[in-house]
Amino acid sequence: MRLITFILALMVLSGCTYEGSTIKDYLEDPRSIIRDPHFTQYKEERDKLERQYLKKEITYAEYVEQMDALDETYSKEVQERNAILSD
Repeated sequence: MRLITFILALMVLSGCTYEGSTIKDYLEDPRSIIRDPHFTQYKEERDKLERQYLKKEITYAEYVEQMDALDETYSKEVQERNAILSD
């Protein structure tokens, strides 16, 4: 029984090494295991747009337009993912 538990734990840990991350990375930052890659990318893009606007690299109208497009794209990705999970 212990052998089966050990093998399952090993499989879970090896399955969690996606996107080039290693088990050591997850042990150092356990919250990264539950991080949603779609949300992380969305948040980074959102932060990038905010920095551009604050540095006056883009106008407010451009900021709002790009933010709306980003929100719409993220919403579609979430809906697609939820549809796959619910099937």
